[in-house]
Amino acid sequence: MEELLIRFGPIAVFFGAAVEGDLALVLGGVVAHLGLIDPVTAVIASSLGGLAGDAVWFAIGRRSAAAIRATDAYRRVGPTVERLAARFGDRQLLLARPIWGTRVMSMLFWGSQQMRVSRFLLLDALASTVWAVLLVSLGWAGSQSAEKILGQVHRVELWLLGAASIVVVVVVLLRRSR
Repeated sequence: MEELLIRFGPIAVFFGAAVEGDLALVLGGVVAHLGLIDPVTAVIASSLGGLAGDAVWFAIGRRSAAAIRATDAYRRVGPTVERLAARFGDRQLLLARPIWGTRVMSMLFWGSQQMRVSRFLLLDALASTVWAVLLVSLGWAGSQSAEKILGQVHRVELWLLGAASIVVVVVVLLRRSR
């Protein structure tokens, strides 16, 4: 298993970031903390994967704007994206990740608005990189905390094992003495 993660870890982080997003980035940080992949590699794979996934949604938006606007999903999330776009312009792409539920719709929206591809790539690469650094770091830090907690749990388990052993010995001795 470890060899698979070492060998395919960056590819898995890339595809996870492209398809799923945030959880894959956090897991990339955990895997990096475990030493199975390099932390910088985890950030790069996460950033490029996020950008690749966003580019697919952006391209779909460019090709089928009318069909997208007719969907229930667009009617639910579209107004939020449109309000943010009216307020921040194309820099709204920088907010698509931290505002939960707007990432995919934002990519579709800007694709349907026929945003220049170069502008999209510039803004989304910046957003993907910042988000990758934040979430991979969160995974790294969370993994460190989990390691400390597991170390404390291991000590408690040892104490409980020792206490259980003493109880068993006492019970056996009491039964023999009767």
